[in-house]
Amino acid sequence: MAGIAWVNGKLAAPEEPAISPLDPGFLYGEGLFETMRAYRGRVFRLSQHLDRLLDAAPQIGLTPPARQVLENAIAEALGASGLEDGSVRLTVTPGPTKRGEPTAVVLVRPLALPPAEWYATGCRAVSVTAAHAMADPLRSIKSLNYLDKLMAQRAAAQAGAEEAIIVDPDGFVVEGAMRNVFAVLRDAVVTPPLSRGLLPGITREAVLEVMGERPEVQCSARDISLAELHGADECFLTSSLAEILPVASVDGHLMAAAPGPITRMAVECYRRLVAAELDLGGELKRPG
Repeated sequence: MAGIAWVNGKLAAPEEPAISPLDPGFLYGEGLFETMRAYRGRVFRLSQHLDRLLDAAPQIGLTPPARQVLENAIAEALGASGLEDGSVRLTVTPGPTKRGEPTAVVLVRPLALPPAEWYATGCRAVSVTAAHAMADPLRSIKSLNYLDKLMAQRAAAQAGAEEAIIVDPDGFVVEGAMRNVFAVLRDAVVTPPLSRGLLPGITREAVLEVMGERPEVQCSARDISLAELHGADECFLTSSLAEILPVASVDGHLMAAAPGPITRMAVECYRRLVAAELDLGGELKRPG
């Protein structure tokens, strides 16, 4: 396996065993993680990713390493990997003794994107009813308890789709199994509000920023019913690695266009933002 792992200050191949079987992260899924994307050796919005992890830590009683330690670990792992473009996953658990000696792992691997045809013509999605209450505090933090989302994604695959969109018992869209959801309803770009119990995605926030600056587009966070999503003009999913992924259909209901003009605008605006914040010199090529 290509890539490298930084585990509590030591570099190793990703496949080498380095985590204690007594670690609560392994035993009980007790811990947090962040998945980030590196462009030419630099992580986009690293500060926001670390803010999210450090803000969530007290909610589960986790004492993570100091922020500077995590920043240095990510930089060291990226440098040692030799990869300019790649995925960076930071995982923090309490450690095997739970005595203020947490386990921190930075895994850097080559970037693996969805198939190019998904970007070109959109992916198929199906709705999956949430198994847990939206009030569950774990839903709004990026914890290692990811089984419900993995099960939703497996249900989508069994239905012949590529992506799952989680819907709450009231019939409102929450998020994708692995990504946030946006819908284009006429000239308005909307995404479910955080009050629906979704993960506050870093890419979601960036898309809200850049689309909010376009005077020709209304952009907001509000409730979206599943029926509205079925009738949307466009739909797209956002995540740090995949960036913006167009959706061709939801539950067999075809979008008017995939990718449509608003989705293409979002892609262009987002890519310009990445290039500008990382000082990459011009726009990046589109993914896929």
